[in-house]
Amino acid sequence: MELLLLQTVAAQTELNPLIIGGTPALLGDFPAYVGIHIGQPQTLFCGGTILNTNHILTAGSCVLDGQNQLRAANQFAFRSGIVVIDAGAATGAIERVFVHPQYNPFTFENDIAVLRIVGSFNFPLVPNPNIAPAELQDRIVAENSDCQAVGWNWQPNVPNQALQQLNVIVHQRVACNALFNGMIQNSMLCVRTANQNQALCLPNRGGGLYCNGRLTGIVSFGLGCGTNTTETATVFTQVRYYQPWILQQFVRTDNPPPGTTPMPGIGGGSASLLVSAVTILFAGIMMLIMR
Repeated sequence: MELLLLQTVAAQTELNPLIIGGTPALLGDFPAYVGIHIGQPQTLFCGGTILNTNHILTAGSCVLDGQNQLRAANQFAFRSGIVVIDAGAATGAIERVFVHPQYNPFTFENDIAVLRIVGSFNFPLVPNPNIAPAELQDRIVAENSDCQAVGWNWQPNVPNQALQQLNVIVHQRVACNALFNGMIQNSMLCVRTANQNQALCLPNRGGGLYCNGRLTGIVSFGLGCGTNTTETATVFTQVRYYQPWILQQFVRTDNPPPGTTPMPGIGGGSASLLVSAVTILFAGIMMLIMR
């Protein structure tokens, strides 16, 4: 069952990032939201969120390549202050990439990264509704709470829709953990949609979950794509768990080189190392089957 689940989740990471059943967001609704283009040429896409004048928050899975190696900063470009991605519009550049050192690409634990931009965002004294840093959630969001997931229906060489928002509901933790066969950690938050024809596909990795107007989660992984009758759910990295780590990245002076990889399972004793070995074995088998 665990192998089948890992195959299903990993297979979805190869899909295009779509929101199904959402509605267009208006300019200024989510002023911290950015689109992150990845690769040369830019064939991949992730969402992100402005943290302050120099930093963007996204998923750890967005900054590693197919071999789970850290991508170089020059592999990223971003657009902000917009609701429709214009391929001809100017992009910003990334200077440094900080991925959580305990990010596990096989179990999705600690799926979080901070990007430091070249230059800085301009937040004028008179508030600009099109671009602003996010307010971070520091409280527990109750089960069955209403929230909004945000993302672009971006696809390579395809005209883009406006930024989409999708109303979602915080899933009951016990039910979500059963759905994902025990993969849900305390640092994760699970949401479901109200209707079976609504979903986040891929999902929109790195994008934001907003509850009561505050950034609550970062899209990590999920099951279901709104095109079938099975239960769909999306799992987010909970921002409140990582606020101390996020703040530490603002003052870092090192520049992690590309190619370095987080070491999953370090720091948890022999049991943790065993779990990592098992997940790596599953992932290896999965890659052979999917070829």
